[in-house]
Amino acid sequence: MPAFLRRWVALDGHEAELRQELSFIHQTYTRKSPHVMESLMYREHFLGSEFIGLVVYADAGLATTERRQALARLDEVAAAHARFSTPSLRVELIAEFVTSPHATPYGVAGLLTCQPAFAAEVAGRLKGLVAELVERLRPARMLVGEVVDKPGQFFVLGDSSYPVDLDRYLQSSLHRQHLVALESLLVAPTRWFALDPVWRYVKAGAREG
Repeated sequence: MPAFLRRWVALDGHEAELRQELSFIHQTYTRKSPHVMESLMYREHFLGSEFIGLVVYADAGLATTERRQALARLDEVAAAHARFSTPSLRVELIAEFVTSPHATPYGVAGLLTCQPAFAAEVAGRLKGLVAELVERLRPARMLVGEVVDKPGQFFVLGDSSYPVDLDRYLQSSLHRQHLVALESLLVAPTRWFALDPVWRYVKAGAREG
């Protein structure tokens, strides 16, 4: 199924307005579209001024009026409240590990960037690290995605039935092991995000099967 990632960084003092507008668009367009299978929004963990959204569509959902209206409204919101934003970037899900078919209320995401020449190496290492993490911690789901429209950019997404202590992970020996495996290939530190519970939608039945 086609999936797209979009990113916004709020203007100073516009964080609440940007979040509110993004949530409103979600409620107005995403939930009403029969073609949206899943929609998630994450807020940057430390400063809270950056947001990323991931939307997964059914194959028939890309050329619909609802999607065009939503994209146009997102452009308007970005112009009013963001100092930086991206268009909707096509992503390819290169690994998925699911231990529970049910949507969960908690989650984290990491956004990683490498030189395009190292993309295949980073993809392989990410898949291996995530597989080990799933075996060790048994989260409800973990995804690894590659941003097709921005070569060298990846995201890792983890779903959990319990609150995720991201600060504890970032101070842990496990995180240090992950840094050893990836840091030399990245052009910038990983950006960490927490799931925003206002924007969390999974179409009924989308996770089963």
